[in-house]
Amino acid sequence: MIRAALHSLIPASGIQFLDVDFDINALPRISRPFWDEKPMHLRDANGDQQVLLRALEQSDEGELFDPVGRNHPPEEEVYRITRTQALEPFLGQWVPLPFLRVQSRTADGAPIFDEGPTNWARLRVVELAPGTVRGATHRAVLAFDTTLVPRRDGRAYAGPSAEDAAEEQEFGLAAQLADNASFLAEGWFGQWLETMFLDLVSAQRRGKAVKLEDLPYRMEPFARYLTLLEVLGHAGAAPRVRLVDAGVSGRRSAMVDVDLLLDIGNARTCGILVESAPDGPLSLNDSYPLALRDLSKPEHVSARPFESRVEFSRASFGQDALSRRSGRAAAFAWPSPLRVGPEAVRLAGLSVGNEGATGLSSPKRYLWDERPSVLGWRFGAGSAPAAFGTAGEQPVTGAFMNELTETGELLSKHRNATPAVRARFSRSSLYTLMLAEILLQAISQINAPATRAARRNADVPRRLRRVTLTLPTAMPVAEQRIVRRRAEAAVELVWAWMGWTAGSAERAIAAPLPPRVSANLDEATATQLVWLYAESVHRLQADPRQLFSLMGRVRDGAQPSLRIASIDIGGGTTDLAVTTYALAQDQEIRPTQNFREGFKIAGDDLLQAVIERVVLPPLEAALGEAGLRDPKAFLRRVLGGARGGQSEAERQLTRQFVARVLEPCALALLSGYEVMEPGAIGVVARLGIAEGPGRPRHDRAIAFFERMALDAGAGDFRLGSVEVAPEAAVMDGLVRGTLGPILADLCEATHAYDCDVLLLSGRPSRLRAVMDIVLAKLPVAAHRIVHMQGYPAGGWYPFRDAHARIEDPKTTAAVGAMVAALAEGSLPGFLLRASRLGMKSTARYIGRLETSGQLLSRNEYMRDIDLDADTAIAVEVEIPFEAPSMLGFRQLPLERWPATPLYALEFGNADDVRNLALPLTVRLARGIADPGSPEAEASREQFKPASIRDAEGQERHPTTVRMRLQTMRDEGGYWRDTGALGVP
Repeated sequence: MIRAALHSLIPASGIQFLDVDFDINALPRISRPFWDEKPMHLRDANGDQQVLLRALEQSDEGELFDPVGRNHPPEEEVYRITRTQALEPFLGQWVPLPFLRVQSRTADGAPIFDEGPTNWARLRVVELAPGTVRGATHRAVLAFDTTLVPRRDGRAYAGPSAEDAAEEQEFGLAAQLADNASFLAEGWFGQWLETMFLDLVSAQRRGKAVKLEDLPYRMEPFARYLTLLEVLGHAGAAPRVRLVDAGVSGRRSAMVDVDLLLDIGNARTCGILVESAPDGPLSLNDSYPLALRDLSKPEHVSARPFESRVEFSRASFGQDALSRRSGRAAAFAWPSPLRVGPEAVRLAGLSVGNEGATGLSSPKRYLWDERPSVLGWRFGAGSAPAAFGTAGEQPVTGAFMNELTETGELLSKHRNATPAVRARFSRSSLYTLMLAEILLQAISQINAPATRAARRNADVPRRLRRVTLTLPTAMPVAEQRIVRRRAEAAVELVWAWMGWTAGSAERAIAAPLPPRVSANLDEATATQLVWLYAESVHRLQADPRQLFSLMGRVRDGAQPSLRIASIDIGGGTTDLAVTTYALAQDQEIRPTQNFREGFKIAGDDLLQAVIERVVLPPLEAALGEAGLRDPKAFLRRVLGGARGGQSEAERQLTRQFVARVLEPCALALLSGYEVMEPGAIGVVARLGIAEGPGRPRHDRAIAFFERMALDAGAGDFRLGSVEVAPEAAVMDGLVRGTLGPILADLCEATHAYDCDVLLLSGRPSRLRAVMDIVLAKLPVAAHRIVHMQGYPAGGWYPFRDAHARIEDPKTTAAVGAMVAALAEGSLPGFLLRASRLGMKSTARYIGRLETSGQLLSRNEYMRDIDLDADTAIAVEVEIPFEAPSMLGFRQLPLERWPATPLYALEFGNADDVRNLALPLTVRLARGIADPGSPEAEASREQFKPASIRDAEGQERHPTTVRMRLQTMRDEGGYWRDTGALGVP
């Protein structure tokens, strides 16, 4: 048997995981004998026969005997459990483990176990798909709830105590019946085990109900469990664990500070963790990617940039109702109700949505919408059931709501507010919950045994010191303020959930201080820092002066400066930043921001165009061939958005069809186009719409669409027979048509600022037509256009490929934020005054937008205004108003320059309109704030109606017109959430 490894656990660090892969075929062949003894004198209170499980051993003569009673069982009553049978009832499910306190050791070193703690360790074994991990058939996931539980006389020893941590107590897996008999005798555990085994037998009998009395061997569930423990020992999945003091004893404990850097995008999110050891300098080599563990399939861990989608789902680690009977009410309680990333994408595919929404494509899109949801949020169909309740889309509930108001705001920030009863959280508040889930994952990861074992100071606890978020380059100031407020709320929420606040009912011992929140760096500028650091320190291996002499030019003064432009194409925005970097000394670099701009046309718009222009036409043709008279009208009816008389279930299935069928098909086409060489012609890819490699078939959404088509007259239509095969030229044209105009504008600005270098980043920048567009405009010399995809950054880059090149240009913003965090004094040979970088308002021309989104000169209400100027000066303007409209802004005095929505202007009460003399004259005023106050930033773009006059000169109450933040033209939602498409 493999000698058990020793792992340290950090107390009060949430739920910690250990993953062990093993090949069951390489383990010893186990056939363990058991006997269900039925002593005639043992009866329960009802007079029923009691059964005792006997784990048999073999004598030297080869006879089986019970080592406890020394009895020899009848041969026909002996049954054996193999290693495969041992795993069978427990595959894919959580089961408690007897990781008990080691009281002492025998003379030969064998552990002598205590009778607890009984409810702090659990196991989930899954069978791996062939080829997943070389040399492994299964993965065992061990979970430990590190919450410390006060140990009281007369109470169950269910969880580790503060005394256990202070003494750095060791625990081990009690695999022998002599050691774990008291654990097996726990009523809650016995029922847990029996339920799992009866479920297995019922499934084997095609769903037929089974009772314990129907089993040939009454104690077989326990026999299989004991054999499972033996298998774990042979597989190396029965480690010893030891708690670390971590300041619990009152002794001062060293800590490793960790910074979390996040680039949360509309489509994808990227995170990096950077450690700062107490005994050494800060280093970029002490960084590693943020990894997300799928809580409903915890064998899956992703350390790549992940989707920004969120879904409500209750995390479960087994049978919670039985767990509460152990004497520990909240064991394995993951406090966050929201899943993010790959898990959210998978759960969204299971959503039914008959009663209400279960998630969003990205909360970042809806920062502006702080109105309560109408229907309330619901747990997705893939969510674990509440206790013994029914699984499915139940209303979102849970202990986490004690910290929130009904709209999702922090209860502590609202005087006289009461805890939420219904989850009518605003779409904006889901950004708080998304960040809270990411923080919980990060806290678990930085203190995970595997993470610490791979780094210095393996037994030293980690704590989050700082959370840094990057922002879109031209994000409105009002949304910047919301991001910071939401991030701070997420930190406070997590600290309350973990019991780390002063007001917590049972405040955790040695609770860490909450991290500081910073959100002052834009994504495009962050990319510049990656290139600047990599070029000067790693590629030239010299001080920055040589780089400036080589690629810069003399502008002001005698020293050369380097002016860098960077275009970042994300999922929701395309941004440009122009920054001039000048040398103050030999190594000190001082940045000056020259220009920043951003447009809400980006990768998701291209995705929509591919669906509408490439995927739908062959679908339309196939419907026509199947007998549908007007397939275009049919597609417009089904995919054109919500319509009267449509059920909520049908709307949800339409969303599912777009999200789970059409989107993956379009993404697969873009992935194929992404790898095409410049100048290559022919078919990009030949794909079936319904499914393909990496695109599992979504039967429910497909069946819905086929049924709709059949009802409309498409007799023999089958989606699986529809194929798309676009030519490369078609994809080139779509990229040019979607991204070409805005890239042309940004290239024009780059040329106007006489830049030395242009960087291209973001996933869509990998498309060959993007480079063609930029080269056609030639904003800088061709050899000075740097594509961050495949850029040889060096071995320091956390998301590098095998050749030390940037694997995914999405990652440059988060890595740039890491460079910025370390650039003022922590990087050898590189000093950059990152504190000089900041976010400013790009609103210079404000007015009423046309329905097309254009801001015409005649509708400009404010011209060439500097909202970053003194906030102590009042800014007022009178505007006409006679119908609901959108106010927006642009930065340049050019009608063709794209504008950004900012505010929705609407009547306070539509019923009063008939009594108003229109048009109204509304005086908008910006609040006055002390430039040094926290309110100064918030007031920069914050206008509200100060007075209103009707057409007859009568004063009207200021509430006659309502003005609210809205940075999206369609308040109903983005197409990835509504499923609404245009059918050409």
